Amino acid sequence: MSGTSAHQVKRERLLNAIEFRPTDRLPICGFNGTVAAIERVNGAHDYLARPKEAFAQAMKAWDTDVVLQFVLPDGQSWTYGPYAEINRRGGLLSAAYDHLNAWGVTHGPFKSPEEFRDFCLTLPSPADAARIVDGQVTAQRWLELDAWGEFLKPLVWVPGHRCGSVPWMWYTSVGYENYLMAHSLYPEAVERLFAFCGEEGRLHNIAIARAIREHGLIPLVYSGEDICANDGPLCSPKVLHDIYFPHLKRAAAPLIDAGIHWLWHSDGNILPILPDLLDCGIDGFQGFEEDKGMDLLRLARTPCRNGRLPFLFGSINVTTTMYTTPEEIRTDIRRIVSLAKSRSGGVVLSPSSSMMENMPIENVLAFYECSHLLT
Repeated sequence: MSGTSAHQVKRERLLNAIEFRPTDRLPICGFNGTVAAIERVNGAHDYLARPKEAFAQAMKAWDTDVVLQFVLPDGQSWTYGPYAEINRRGGLLSAAYDHLNAWGVTHGPFKSPEEFRDFCLTLPSPADAARIVDGQVTAQRWLELDAWGEFLKPLVWVPGHRCGSVPWMWYTSVGYENYLMAHSLYPEAVERLFAFCGEEGRLHNIAIARAIREHGLIPLVYSGEDICANDGPLCSPKVLHDIYFPHLKRAAAPLIDAGIHWLWHSDGNILPILPDLLDCGIDGFQGFEEDKGMDLLRLARTPCRNGRLPFLFGSINVTTTMYTTPEEIRTDIRRIVSLAKSRSGGVVLSPSSSMMENMPIENVLAFYECSHLLT
């Protein structure tokens, strides 16, 4: 089979799975691996000399179908991954980050929720987003991002976290206390940030949807925010419902209306905010920490806004199951296959998150060398 034909088979297998059509087997997501496992399957001890190429070679040898995001096992993704080569700030990254950097130069680190409030009040209004976003540049950057993954073919390449979402993880720059207290004390100010990012994201997504449709790209985006911990959202679900999700819904609309699937990365227990995510048009989920209280079966039977059940990328747990034995891993893979059969599709086999370097090599191989279990 030629590379083009093999790519088409994998693409159709992936789309059939997420759209609940018959497939010859479950697709496999090559999220990452470990250096030892990659070198074992490649038959060469040269990962460090060519990490990007060695990763791709291993994923092809394991006959995976889709690479989600681009996660190298030793943290070199930012050196060798797409964002080392594609200018995110020229069309794919919110201008709010530039304002955040400028604030830091002038004021230094955030020391209180009041300072974060004041930062939010300095941001442009949503109406200003139209003069900031250049749709042609955004579309060009998306095409460049898609083209970056050519070396992964015949696998399907799905970039991560660069469609027009509404960033929520500002706590990484602002500090948890300052950020979360501002949600409670100054919700109107914080909403100004989300409103600007939401309008900016909407304009980005108009351009991305057009690029996807005009160039026949995979109609699937992958993004999400670490909003939840083990026991649910980091702040009040009501506050999120009032000041965050309306703007995420507005940002997502151009993609959802164009029939493009949105796969949401979900750390922690997202069930308390699941109704809001579904109302935004999100129709797929990835990253289920079942050992931390996430009820995968409940999510699996909850209908989306489009009337279908959500499609799932999951879910062999990387903090528990992947440290057991190869046979237990194969048993859990059979559980996921059974789940897919009970729903008539809608499942892509995937680890719950990144595999860590101390994971036993036999267990990594047990996960990836599983094609015979997937029919």
